[in-house]
Amino acid sequence: MRKSPVFPTLAAVVATTAITHAGITFGPLKAQPGQNVRLVSKSEASDGRIESKQPGASANSTIRIVRERDLVWTFREPLADGTRRGMVQVNQLETTTTLSAAGKDDAKKDTSPLTGKMFAMSKLPTGDWIFELDGSVPEARVREEIDELKVYLNRNWYPDRELEAGDTWEFDPAWIKMIVHKDLRNAKTIGTMRLRQIRRAVDKETAVITVNIRSTGSDFHSDGTLTEASVNLEGTMYVNLRTNLDELLELEGSIVTGASTATTSTKATLPVKLKVTKKFERSTGR
Repeated sequence: MRKSPVFPTLAAVVATTAITHAGITFGPLKAQPGQNVRLVSKSEASDGRIESKQPGASANSTIRIVRERDLVWTFREPLADGTRRGMVQVNQLETTTTLSAAGKDDAKKDTSPLTGKMFAMSKLPTGDWIFELDGSVPEARVREEIDELKVYLNRNWYPDRELEAGDTWEFDPAWIKMIVHKDLRNAKTIGTMRLRQIRRAVDKETAVITVNIRSTGSDFHSDGTLTEASVNLEGTMYVNLRTNLDELLELEGSIVTGASTATTSTKATLPVKLKVTKKFERSTGR
């Protein structure tokens, strides 16, 4: 009986090295027929501080802001002319703000009229995404929410090249800014990602990506008010390389916003945590 060699052959070593160090490329989402993508996000700013100053007086208060989203996306095969199409079910679009001052709590919950609705969406090859609302909601009332959905669909976070562990690239985190804080929409932002690691298992390959977001901006208004906003977030994203689904994104950091005139000023400092999860779900046939 012939014994197996103690040391692997050169071919085996080369093959193993190729698997270990092979680069990756990100492509379109690979969903099976009948599968939907459920997106759940929660952005929480707890123990925020608000400092207000005016002639002869100053006041401090605390604030907590929680933004929650629960959406189910269904993407269908493109039409012959390249038109993309799909549906979105809005289970939850809600923001709760609690302001505590002088020993009293004032909580306000803002639930989008889109909550509980499902509507179609489409995009021509040379156009923007169009959402076909049923007319029960005034479009002007949900403009910000629709813009948020469009920014999500238009996001392009990965470069069109092969990547290896250690590679970095810039990306546009516009959607993250929108779900974290509305005051950051016009702020100048720098977003970077770094492929930290490629985890390979028998049934799964995962890209572990470090995410950093730095944003700052200011606006001077006609009434003499100066508004400023900045964000500093960092964390990790996990992408399933067999489906290209970004299954988990976790970020932590801080947001600072303020408004001032020649005689008054208000500044809010908010520690922030953001968690976004995505997973495939079977169609319910709705």
